[in-house]
Amino acid sequence: MKGKKLVVLSIAVLLAVSLLFSGCSAKQGTSTQQVLNLNLRADVPNLDPQKATDVISFDILNEVLEGLVRYDKDGKIEKGSGLAKDWDISSDGLKYTFHLRDAKWSDGNPITAQDFEYAWKRALDPKTASQYAYQLFYIKGAEEYNSNKGTADQVGVKALDSKTLEVTLKAPTPQFLSLMSFPTYFPLEKSVYEKYGDNIGSAPDKLVYSGPFVLKTWNHDQNIVLEKNPNYWDKDSVKLERVNFSMIKDNNTLVQNYDSGTLDEIGVPSDYMDKFKNTPEFKTQPLAENWYIQFNNKNPIFKNANIRKAFALALDRKAFTKDVLKNGSLPAEAVVPPGVPGYNGEFRKQAGEAYFKDNDVKAAKDYLDKGLKELGITKLPTVQFLGDDTDTARKYDQALQQMWEKNLGVKVELQNVAFKVRLDNMNKGNYEMVLAGWGADYDDPMTFLDMWQTGNGNNTAFYSNPEYDKLIDEAKVNTNLKARNEELIKAEKLLMEDMPIAPLYYQTYAYVVKPYVKDYVVPVFGSEFEIKWTYIEGKK
Repeated sequence: MKGKKLVVLSIAVLLAVSLLFSGCSAKQGTSTQQVLNLNLRADVPNLDPQKATDVISFDILNEVLEGLVRYDKDGKIEKGSGLAKDWDISSDGLKYTFHLRDAKWSDGNPITAQDFEYAWKRALDPKTASQYAYQLFYIKGAEEYNSNKGTADQVGVKALDSKTLEVTLKAPTPQFLSLMSFPTYFPLEKSVYEKYGDNIGSAPDKLVYSGPFVLKTWNHDQNIVLEKNPNYWDKDSVKLERVNFSMIKDNNTLVQNYDSGTLDEIGVPSDYMDKFKNTPEFKTQPLAENWYIQFNNKNPIFKNANIRKAFALALDRKAFTKDVLKNGSLPAEAVVPPGVPGYNGEFRKQAGEAYFKDNDVKAAKDYLDKGLKELGITKLPTVQFLGDDTDTARKYDQALQQMWEKNLGVKVELQNVAFKVRLDNMNKGNYEMVLAGWGADYDDPMTFLDMWQTGNGNNTAFYSNPEYDKLIDEAKVNTNLKARNEELIKAEKLLMEDMPIAPLYYQTYAYVVKPYVKDYVVPVFGSEFEIKWTYIEGKK
């Protein structure tokens, strides 16, 4: 999320629309105007909570919808933080009973336990084809229903009454409460879905809202406007009256909008790092997020492990993070980022910092020679590299292109497309290589590892290894947390031996935010920002 965690995430800072904020006059400069202006980077691909997969969609869904729990400003879960005012967990860790608060949808109807049961079973319904259905497989009978081996009635989620939701798991799941804040687990009002069907969430009037804000305006590829939700149960904590989102691709325009005060926060493009890094407004936040080269493992070239390893080892990660990113991101020589907890410690330290040597050009050439022999060819054809169509994305892609051409002598052709188009091409397998990212959906190594199981909806590398699948399946139900951690370490090691993806860097978000913006939260995992508690004070 920040994925979700696909997530697959967009790189970059994206498309400018200077005339977005009609009605945003100079009067907004007063402290009484609770209006926040942000850049969303790209249009939202999908606001259907059970079908959305990308971080940009999750960013908006997190503000207009709410689940049973909500992380606070410090990244913690407390009882009463979301739509559940309380919950009970059985002594064996298998049964959760959630007690819902009195809350209303934006249309005035009560939010009920039935809304959660309906949404979760809709996500699991094979006909829905939710890529994130696997996130509910911790629930008894969920995987069976999703794979047409069981029925909806056998799924362990049941509304006992309008305010009581009972959930039965197939094994104790330490991260289950964390998942209750994830969009796939958000509720859905049945009558609204029955009215709009697959058009749910396609326009402001085709969704009802349970979160701090409602979607007021959505001009595709131009702007989005959120307004405070008057029916939100915790509306007194929400100070912002309106949030304007632009969709800016051009970095020069992005910075100009920030300098002029049209935008109140931006991610700092690498070319402007020197301009901002010594200012009081500059901040950095290490994230539980990794970026990697994803290979299409069904492609005739990249189905060969030695070819994949050649492209992985030919990259100079230290140079890329230092000279291209310039934002404090760290070179990645493994999958799970630093800071993610393992068993009584940090997973990255327990598993080891690296599975391969960075910028190992000699080994890369050796792997390339082996791969060519196995494929029965003497030279690789031109390789297609899919990426986003933003200033930042193009710069990143060109740097990688140059490394491969210099260190391997291969020709790499860039295909830069809109964010939504990239996601669609990845899902359909219409690519050879792509730079992709994954932000943690919850604070556990599993969020970075289970997505690579055979057939997983987010496994758009189309990687498959029965031994890997077995390790992940065992870890999901292992009640011995130390043994579970060892299984995850073995799985990561196996993933790096097969190299279906080539880790590139662990993300640090470098940004500037105006001093009059208070309590603007950049979470370590989950959505990219949290603005429930944000307010404006002292703007001149």
